[in-house]
Amino acid sequence: MMLKTLAEWDDQQVSKLDLFGTFSEEHGLDTAASDQTVADTATTTRIGEDVAEGNAMQVRGTSMFCVDGEKRELNSLTDVTDVLSRAIAN
Repeated sequence: MMLKTLAEWDDQQVSKLDLFGTFSEEHGLDTAASDQTVADTATTTRIGEDVAEGNAMQVRGTSMFCVDGEKRELNSLTDVTDVLSRAIAN
């Protein structure tokens, strides 16, 4: 759902919290718990850490992954499962 609506929220400077709330509802998730998690400063801190790490690795868009500290361009499900399987095995 998030990738299908990427153009609606990607690289925006205004909150899209309401849009993300609809994702929780559509997937039958506990929206109150989801809202609480989003409002938690620990969540904001973690997101900031992830963004900083991505910036340091020069990640510039969706479908770019970092596994074990390495930037990976994964273009298919097989790419994803292969990289994750190797990471888990190590």
